Amino acid sequence: MSRKSALLLIIFLISAFLFSMSVNAQSYPETVRIGIYSGSDAVSNASFSAAAGLEIGYYQDGKFVVIDTAEGGKQIIVRKDTYFIKSTDGILYEYNPSEGIPYLGETFGPYHIQIGEKVSDYASAKGIANTITNQGVIAYPAFEDGWAVWTGFYGDAIKAGEDLQNLKNRLGIDNLSVIGPSDVRFIVYDSSFKPLFVFGSSKFKLTVRPNTANNPKVLSVNGKRYRGEIELRRFSDSDMTVINVLNIEEYLYGVVPKELGPSAPHEALKAQAVTARTYAYRHIGSYSKWDFDMVNTVNSQVYGGYDAEDPRTNRAVDETKGKKVLYNGKPAELFYFSSSGGMTEDVQYVWGSKIPYLVSVPDPYESGNSYNYNWTVKLTAEQIKMKLFLNNVEIGDIISMTAEEYTPAGRVTKLKITGTKGSVTYYNEEIRRILGDNGAYLPSRMFTISSGSGGGSATVSVVSGNGEVSNIDLNGTKVITSSGIMALQNNSSGIIIAGADSRSVVSGTVSDGTFVLTGKGWGHGVGMSQEGAKGFANKGYTYDQILKHYFPGTTVE
Repeated sequence: MSRKSALLLIIFLISAFLFSMSVNAQSYPETVRIGIYSGSDAVSNASFSAAAGLEIGYYQDGKFVVIDTAEGGKQIIVRKDTYFIKSTDGILYEYNPSEGIPYLGETFGPYHIQIGEKVSDYASAKGIANTITNQGVIAYPAFEDGWAVWTGFYGDAIKAGEDLQNLKNRLGIDNLSVIGPSDVRFIVYDSSFKPLFVFGSSKFKLTVRPNTANNPKVLSVNGKRYRGEIELRRFSDSDMTVINVLNIEEYLYGVVPKELGPSAPHEALKAQAVTARTYAYRHIGSYSKWDFDMVNTVNSQVYGGYDAEDPRTNRAVDETKGKKVLYNGKPAELFYFSSSGGMTEDVQYVWGSKIPYLVSVPDPYESGNSYNYNWTVKLTAEQIKMKLFLNNVEIGDIISMTAEEYTPAGRVTKLKITGTKGSVTYYNEEIRRILGDNGAYLPSRMFTISSGSGGGSATVSVVSGNGEVSNIDLNGTKVITSSGIMALQNNSSGIIIAGADSRSVVSGTVSDGTFVLTGKGWGHGVGMSQEGAKGFANKGYTYDQILKHYFPGTTVE
């Protein structure tokens, strides 16, 4: 082979290698889109301000087009262009015209009158609008993929049509036309509630952002501060939607302190930061129907924005910048929760799937004083009957509630409730839901049951060393006490059944018609225990060692 051929071969191999790397390399976005208000929490309007001032406009070909600005501390208010009624106290309330006007008051709506033809830009429209306003008719620029001048906020086409002729005479302009409703349109006001412009583009997205004089670049949304920018959208089932668009690392600044308090050990905070970052990358586009990635609640990760930030958690995010938990080279599906009670759970016993790195592992270092490490819930037969009734289940008066099966980690996986008219069985996380209160789940499924039923029995569920469950009727059972041998009755109190390691397996007071759940831990139990991570950190483990323990078989890169 000639020297030239060898050189060409080397170049070819290097190129092929680099191409292979580019194909196989996982790319990760730098920004995330977080739904601040969406779905059932969508809003009719939102107010914005920033310490050094705001810009409002839209992006075109990657460049931000500024429509208008607000000085530092001054508000911009954005309201969706729809049907409102002004009450006697001066507050606007949204209403649905198909359901009728809810009460007397001045109505406003999405019908407008356009004055003249479209113009070249915002400045021209604003100039014409100011001239018309000086004639006593409030006018404003309007953008619908091109600028025009509009007036009025009419509740229906009839009112707009009636006013059209009056305006022709008043302004001496014949070229007027009624503009009908649009489900993408917004009205932008200044701090005195004067309309600045209407924005109803089908191509561009209305965006509010702090100007470059702000340091840090933070803006306030309805009194709460966020980094990045705010995008406003309207969807039929999420009207209007407020989206915070920001760098993913800055997003984590607002997540870590909400998910794990800033006072936690530093390595535990770093483990939480990496877990939260991995979760975010894994869930990009989860709310694509509303054009954002995640919400700011427990349905994704709790995100508190700039006001939630703390220097300690920011440092944990910075020191792990870009780090993720990977499995087979891709972001792992990670979960975390508060407290395990000593053992995490295999995901198959929670949500039914089998994932190699979401298996049960010991959690040896969690403090026994952590929140809900030990807990007791007492439920009467009537309370259980009502919980079932609210879930459309009717089995009569409750006779018994027993744990039929436990997972190897010690959590109830099958719960049977028997009544005078039948029985019902619940499995896995449905158990926490059905026994919870006011929408909150039961702390965990790591519990045993002691009960005194109206039928005269008192039972406990006991887990043996091999994992088998026995439901024992204690009524009349003879036990050895410090006073000698005695028989238990329904109202016997202070019952304790100790395991081989002398730890209490069941304890509490058993009274007639009452079910006592004695448990440990808080949460579903899958993945990383936050209280356990604190314990590992206090024992000197590093954040990556903590993550590899809770997610066996993964790597941190």
